[in-house]
Amino acid sequence: MDTLIRNNEKLAKHQAGASQKVLNAVDAALKALETARKQLSDAITTGDSNSDSNASHKELVAKTLLAQVERSQTTSSEQLRELYTNVSKYGKLVDKTFKLDLGAVAESRAFEDKREVLAQTILLHFLREGDFDTASRFAMEAKLQLPEDTKAQFEEMYSTVAEMRLAPRHELSSAIAWAVANRRRLEAADLAQLEFALHRLRFLQLVEGGQSGDALAYAREWFPRFATQQLAEIEHLMGIFIYARRLGSSPYAALFGERRWEDGAHAFASAFCTLLGLASASPLSVTVAAGARALPVVCKVSGLLRDKRIEWSQQNELPVEVPLPDAMRFHSVFACPVSKEQATRDNPPMMMPCGHVVCKASLDKLARGVRPGSIASGRFKCPYCPGLSVLSDARRVYF
Repeated sequence: MDTLIRNNEKLAKHQAGASQKVLNAVDAALKALETARKQLSDAITTGDSNSDSNASHKELVAKTLLAQVERSQTTSSEQLRELYTNVSKYGKLVDKTFKLDLGAVAESRAFEDKREVLAQTILLHFLREGDFDTASRFAMEAKLQLPEDTKAQFEEMYSTVAEMRLAPRHELSSAIAWAVANRRRLEAADLAQLEFALHRLRFLQLVEGGQSGDALAYAREWFPRFATQQLAEIEHLMGIFIYARRLGSSPYAALFGERRWEDGAHAFASAFCTLLGLASASPLSVTVAAGARALPVVCKVSGLLRDKRIEWSQQNELPVEVPLPDAMRFHSVFACPVSKEQATRDNPPMMMPCGHVVCKASLDKLARGVRPGSIASGRFKCPYCPGLSVLSDARRVYF
């Protein structure tokens, strides 16, 4: 998929360059036409239209014009031909990238016993995305109980976020009131910086609007309670009044970019979801995005295994590692150094008294492999150090 995106960007750049060259060629042809018309008009006005010199001049003008038009036509044709070739190649790359045999990896029974859970996940996704009409219709068709309290909470969140994003007012009062009302919960969730970030946005908004006096009063009212953790930032903000009349050319100019409203809205929505016990991103969206990344790799491996008549025997585990961005990694992954298998709920990582960690299945095999009488008390040796362990001494490790 990354290759497809890179080639798309290259094609877009080539298309822009080719378009500019074609436009320049057309402009040159038009300019040549205007020049020829002017020269012919002048020749008719100043000379004898039947003289040999005038006829020769007209012929020269016509030949010059024809040569320029042919050059423009050649340039345009070459650029369009090259662009068509690149578009054709990209089309073949798209076909090759998305030519997947999904039947080989599809499992029609995967959600047989999870239909209700899947429906609830889809319903929650609609609510999280602010599509309340679709959520209501889906709940009715799927015969689900629409959680009115959750819907009301997300309606409040989206209403507040919309107010923050809406230019030119960028209303912050609802967001600040919510942060103040939930101050203790935000502090408990280590999100106390949200309230300061919102007050900071309001302070900058007042300064940008030319209300320096109101901004100073606002800072005196709200900033003192954050002085312990945000003193350096507050001191930095106080220097903004020196440049109040020329903010655009001041050292504070970067603070007034339009991006600040989107960042503030995202931070508010993320904190709102956290207090609801939800992730900031929709689990369904993340799952679909991760699955889309994994699908080409899984289809390729499935085809190779099918061609070699090999079956993947591990349950609930992919046969290959799928590279995911950090934003899609939510838990540490432990691979057993003995069996090379990834830890699961049924096969968790276990730490021996010596400090080395292996999966439970490997630990059980080590314990079963002890020959009676070989080592007293049923102890077995750690595969990585001389330390001796007993199965009951191992402790589960949580990542």
